Amino acid sequence: MTTRQRYAAYADRIAAVSPSYAAWARSLDDDLVALLDQVPPTRRQPELLFAVARRLGADPADPAALRALGREARPALVAALATATVQANDPRRLGPVVPLVAAVAGSVDRPLGLVDVGAAAGLCSIPDRVTLDHRSDEGTVRMHTAPEDPSVHLTVDVRGVLPQPATVPIRIAARVALDPHPIDPAGPDALDRLVQAVPPEALDRIALMRTALSATRAVPPVRITGRVPDDLDAALDALPDGCEPLVLTTGTLVYVPGAQRQRFVDRVRERGVRWIALERTGILDDVAATLPADVDPTDPAAFATLSLDGRALAVSDAFGTVVRWLRAV
Repeated sequence: MTTRQRYAAYADRIAAVSPSYAAWARSLDDDLVALLDQVPPTRRQPELLFAVARRLGADPADPAALRALGREARPALVAALATATVQANDPRRLGPVVPLVAAVAGSVDRPLGLVDVGAAAGLCSIPDRVTLDHRSDEGTVRMHTAPEDPSVHLTVDVRGVLPQPATVPIRIAARVALDPHPIDPAGPDALDRLVQAVPPEALDRIALMRTALSATRAVPPVRITGRVPDDLDAALDALPDGCEPLVLTTGTLVYVPGAQRQRFVDRVRERGVRWIALERTGILDDVAATLPADVDPTDPAAFATLSLDGRALAVSDAFGTVVRWLRAV
């Protein structure tokens, strides 16, 4: 997929949620394509470009602002893209993840030690603080109940081979947030930093992030500054004895170059730890090989693949709000 095709697909996917971001994606001209070609492929994501553009003063309400920034501040934009990270930290992605965390937690007799890779402020480090409902043609089923407040309530539209509700709350003894630029959830600017990567029209999403930030402050993760694969061991080694290590990646690995991404996968296996991933469909070769033949990676409803220990169990939209469960958990 070319850069122009990627942005056109993004525009189609985001248009109903954010007309301003769709307009920016459709404003891509030859100059912007050439600019993006100056940075590695993992730095050409629309979300990253738009977040950086906003930090540099571009107004999403102006469809021409992105092109203007590319003309007027080209060196600054290229330099920022080379080092910036997307820290959208969307807690909705916990919707597909919570049933798998509950299954892992229910399979062991000790609490979990969670390593959240690409954690930003750790809003996906709180699966135990999620009350989750599955909504299908047959009604709504409570899948997990957060035992304490503050907590987050999520509702996911589901179909397929549905998992069973959790019988006991998820227990997490320790949380580690690994990120190149971790955000202190208690910091006064935490929410402001996170919403830079969120479309301005997404007011419900921003409100949910605010709620998740409150829940994260109640059980803050240990923050480690680093990247995968190089710093995965340090993050795992920061977990205390007596817990079951569980690595979580949610929309993170698309920003890791292919060879390093495979090194991460290999290292997870070498360490013998459990791994839950909700990642762009197709970027993990071994996971993609376990998908049924009828899954179309170009289908927006199969944008992401949910996997446990490298085996695909479900596909979802980009935000984890619509899930097709493929096989029993």
